[in-house]
Formats: sequence, C-alpha cells, structure tokens
Amino acid sequence: MTTSTDRAPGLAGADLLIDRFLPEFDVTLIEHVVVEAEVGRTWQAVRDLDLTRVHTPLMDAAMFVRGVPAGVARRFGRAGPAEQPAELKLFGPGTGLPGWLSLGEAPGQEVVLGAIGRFWQPDIEWYDVTGMTPEQFAGFTEPGWGRIAAGFSLRPYGTGRTLVSYEARTATDDPASARRFSRYWSFVRPFVRIVMRATLARIREDAESVGASRTEEAPAANPIHRWERWLYRGGRPHPVARVLNRGAALAYSAGVLPHRLVTLEVPGRRSGKLVTVPLVVADHEGERYLVAMLGADAQWVRNVRAAHGDVVLRHGTAEDVHLEEVPVELRAPVLRRYLACAPGGRAHIPVDRRAPIEEFARIAPDIPVFRVVARQAES
Repeated sequence: MTTSTDRAPGLAGADLLIDRFLPEFDVTLIEHVVVEAEVGRTWQAVRDLDLTRVHTPLMDAAMFVRGVPAGVARRFGRAGPAEQPAELKLFGPGTGLPGWLSLGEAPGQEVVLGAIGRFWQPDIEWYDVTGMTPEQFAGFTEPGWGRIAAGFSLRPYGTGRTLVSYEARTATDDPASARRFSRYWSFVRPFVRIVMRATLARIREDAESVGASRTEEAPAANPIHRWERWLYRGGRPHPVARVLNRGAALAYSAGVLPHRLVTLEVPGRRSGKLVTVPLVVADHEGERYLVAMLGADAQWVRNVRAAHGDVVLRHGTAEDVHLEEVPVELRAPVLRRYLACAPGGRAHIPVDRRAPIEEFARIAPDIPVFRVVARQAES
C-alpha cells in the first residue's frame, strides 16, 4: 500500500483534492503535458473534454483487446447490448461516465472522479454509486471491490503555458481482490498509459487550437502531428501505420467502440482481394460522410472509385452501402465537421478545425468526400 506522501516529490506539500478521497492506494500512474495556452483556456479544454473523441490507432487497438470478452459474451446472449453514448464528458449531469461519480472540483485547478468496480474481470462489473457522496467513497471498504480515483490538475508553467497532470490511483481493501487486481494490472498497465497520454494530447490540442491562427505548416509543430504525418509520409502508410491500421480495423469492425468508427471493406482494384480500412464517419445535417484525409491518391479512394462506390461498412454488423462522391462546392462544411470528429485527420488537413468555412472551401478540391447511402435505398 502506498500513501500520497510516498510519491511525486515535485508535488510534495501540494494540497491535491485526490489526496482527500484516496490517500492510500495500491498503484498509481501519473502523466504530464505542457500546453501552450494559459490556464483559463486549458481548463476550458478539460471541461469540454469528450472521451469519445480520444483516439489513436494504438489506443483503439488496445481498447478493442480490452473489450473482446464483453463483445463475445454479447454475441452469445450472455450480456445486454453495448451502450455507446454519443459523448462522455467529465462535467454535466452526474459525470456522464457510467459507474463514476464526481468527487470534487477546484475550478481552474483540479477535478477528481471516482469509481468502484471489479476491474479485473473479463467484463468489468461497476458498483452502483448512485447517491454516493464523496465522503462515502473515501470511506468505502467493502471486500471484493476496488476503487479508482482519477484527477486532472493544472498549474501555470511559465508565461502563457500550463502544466496538466493526469493521475489515476487504484486501491483494494482485501487480500483476494489485491491479488486479482495485481495480476490484471501487470497486463493492462501499458494500455492504461496509452489511454492517459492520448487523453492529455486531446486536451492539449483543444486548448492550443482555441484562438490560434495556424498556418498550413502548423500541424507539423505538434509532436503528435509530426508522428502522424511521419506514419503517412509521401501519402502512403509506413509499415508501422499498416500494422496499427490492421489493429484499428479489427477494433472498429467489432462494434466495441463508438459508432462513428467503422471499417471500410472494398475489393482491391488490381488484386480483387478484400481490403479493409479503418475510417471515421462524419455526421452532418442528418447524413453520414467519409473523408479521404490523404487526398485523392489514397488507395481506398481509388478502390472505391473502381468499385463504383459499392462497398461494405462494418461496425459490429456489415452494412451494404453506396459511397456517392460529393461535389467540390459542397465539401467545405463536411470537412469542418470531419475535423471535429476525427482528431487524427488534423495532422493531414492543413486548416484549423475552427477556421472560417472559406478556408475549408479553399482545400476542398484536394480532399475527396463521400456521402454514405444505404444500398437498399437506391432506386
């Protein structure tokens, strides 16, 4: 068992909310990021954080692996259908996060959430925290369960910069649960770190994009964007990107991630073999769209055109659809919506997601957009 005074010497003496609710814990992970934005703007990015928008190919593959047991159980009727909320936010009614409760908030400085569950089971069982107070969470000692406290803290870091820290602590209260959790933690720890880093990257990008007037080369200045651009240098996926995309395609097609994440299945125009591509669906004015972030030379775009637009989208189940290419003059609002839905696309589309619509119209000729039409709806 560790106490809050045993770690993080750089924060020794700091009055952290998380210390009030889970001062003793079995394990903890702490990740940090420096944001090129002042504290107020960064805090707003934390408040607006939507966890359904936190994605990287590696993270999606990791979440797919974690969700496999529950998905298998659902397919054999041993569990209810997966609930996939449109958004998961830290703030709002309750917390928006199933099984979690808000423990405390110091506006502009820190927010802490808590959850109780059996995390080590193949399909996580959450304790019903409805009506539970933060004090009851802090004093919870029922055997057979574990507690998580997750907190974001913000501090000024020089002029116009903010240090954001994300800590996740877990505690168990009986030896049997501690042993089970220890075995589970030895496996999932790397994946938890991936999720935490991706979450901080999303906060940083959202905070830095507010009010920023980025130029066409600006995405390259972001380390995450540099990595993502390197994965597709020359407009083609690097071998690393191909491996990550295979994992993401499995995750998207399995139906264990949000509905906007799908796998496109289309015959290769030369080989005739089925090609699978993980994509993000952009919803706009009641319609669904697919966007080619790498431009008209993307292989999946060429394959779709060779197949005359008749493809399959897979998210748990297969859907036969027709992809109808959108005229250039109608693409701009869809492209802006796409950047809101697909953070991974921002490294490749040289316009800020909050830019005027005219900026999207300028690049529209270079980025194919397809409207998704249900095949059976065709006349």
